[in-house]
Amino acid sequence: MKRHPFTAIALTLAIPLLGALWIGGERPAAPESGTVLPLLMLLLMSEFGLILCLAGVALGIQHGRHQGWTGRYVLITFGCALAALAFLLQLIRWWPL
Repeated sequence: MKRHPFTAIALTLAIPLLGALWIGGERPAAPESGTVLPLLMLLLMSEFGLILCLAGVALGIQHGRHQGWTGRYVLITFGCALAALAFLLQLIRWWPL
């Protein structure tokens, strides 16, 4: 099985997950009601996205070192790294609650 398309798949899955985290993490008008999505769901989505994107970064770097860097793989790997950072920040945001 070829592993180099995994970085693109990871980035493609990360975008809707980040959107769901940002929309689901909003607080409704009532202050005591919490967030739109349950806290455990927010934490699970953040952790899954972080692991997915870190695997995408690792495989992207491995592919770039072995096959040579092209502009497409640099952008996809950099996008996975930024998404991993965003998921990490979401984990830090939701953990203390």
